[in-house]
Amino acid sequence: MIEILLTEYKKHKKLIISYMIICMVLSFFAGSMIPKAAEHRVYATEFAGSDTLLELNEAVLGDRLNALAGDYSGSVSISAEPFTALLFLSIVSNVNKLADNPLNMPPLPLDKPWILAIIAVFFVASKFMKSNSTTSVFGVCTLGYLEKFLGTLCILVIGIVSVVTVSVQGGSAVAEEAVNASSSASSGGGNIVIGALSALFSAFMGLMSLIVNFIVRTVFKGFEALQVIFGTIPFVAFLCEAGKAGLVLFLCAINVWFPVAGYVLNIIVFAACCALFRVCYYASKYFENIYFLPFIRKIFNLRDSITLIPKRIPRRLRKALERDNINPDFVIPAFVKRRHRNSILRVRPLRRLWLVHSAEGTKLFFNRYNREKNYFLKFDQSSEAEMFLNKGFTLYEIFRYIPTEKNMKKKRPVKDFSLVFSKDYTAYIDEIIGLTGYTDVVLQKRTAKEERRAAKLAARQARLEAKLEKKNKQLLNN
Repeated sequence: MIEILLTEYKKHKKLIISYMIICMVLSFFAGSMIPKAAEHRVYATEFAGSDTLLELNEAVLGDRLNALAGDYSGSVSISAEPFTALLFLSIVSNVNKLADNPLNMPPLPLDKPWILAIIAVFFVASKFMKSNSTTSVFGVCTLGYLEKFLGTLCILVIGIVSVVTVSVQGGSAVAEEAVNASSSASSGGGNIVIGALSALFSAFMGLMSLIVNFIVRTVFKGFEALQVIFGTIPFVAFLCEAGKAGLVLFLCAINVWFPVAGYVLNIIVFAACCALFRVCYYASKYFENIYFLPFIRKIFNLRDSITLIPKRIPRRLRKALERDNINPDFVIPAFVKRRHRNSILRVRPLRRLWLVHSAEGTKLFFNRYNREKNYFLKFDQSSEAEMFLNKGFTLYEIFRYIPTEKNMKKKRPVKDFSLVFSKDYTAYIDEIIGLTGYTDVVLQKRTAKEERRAAKLAARQARLEAKLEKKNKQLLNN
């Protein structure tokens, strides 16, 4: 998991650093400039009389755990299902506002009826499309990604507001008492130290909010990807959407009425997401590269930017090509959709590989394969087992059947493995088939269909001729 987080950090380095700098700057000025002279004297007296860690904790923190829990209560829910969480919070905010604030909630932008109406429309449209197997891909690629973007934006806003508030109420007070306890610290120097410690605390909390958002969001994106993959099974998509919405509504309710309990529950959910993170990360990347990005490129007519050899080849693959003196004809990212438990392809499903063709033939590139790094596996057409390439409606699939006599006699033979790559390569698919020599399934089916049609026509013609000949014989006999 750490390796994946570091990789994502490198991709979004500028955004993360900018966000942390904003939190640090705001917290520095807030933590160092708010006067707390009266509070200082109270804390100093309590520190002097504290005999236990419990009393010390109560004197310094007071009720700030509730404030911290309240500020971050919606982060996990919004990261998981933004439309569901925002709809619930908006309903509660509007009812609370009409009832003269019995929940003592701070004023939120969500307490406007027109905002509630907009969120409700998006929620219903999103759930309807994603719950229907025929529109699930379209729903996830449109409103689904809009929802994730909105959720990330909300987390950024929550993080900026929360880290400043918490650092002012908690971190600044603790730091100031530490400064006041030192006889050598001056008033101006103390404020600088307070601001610096508040800034560090805010940077840490801001970074943690991003990490929590990314991990939870990735896990739920992975669920959506698996939901699309298995969405052809009746009611699977509906049950998945209902289950996710129910979980998020439960989290939101606990967080609103019992902030500390909700905070603990959020930690439990986050721990579960950490356990599922790796699998869901690969599932989300599979969905993004096979469905979402090709869908966006198709809509905005961006497929012309796709070439057989990408402008940016991963560093490890580039070095491996240079090491083996390979001059590729094409380099295509492919994903393992499924494989048989005894498949010759020893790699887990949903992992990304690279399909490479050169004068030496077709190969698959692995970052790691059978304990070897930067490994090329031969992937040519062979006499033992025929390789097929299927031009599907949403993707291209490369597969072969298990080459046993028993399996090949079946009406539907079992596949040894199935690799897929995106429809972005539509303009090059005939060239790819020509270079690899794989059997074109669509062409094969078309040829077989034409052969069956020709055989039926020939049989019909033979029957007509036989019938005509029989009729002629009858006329001659008469």
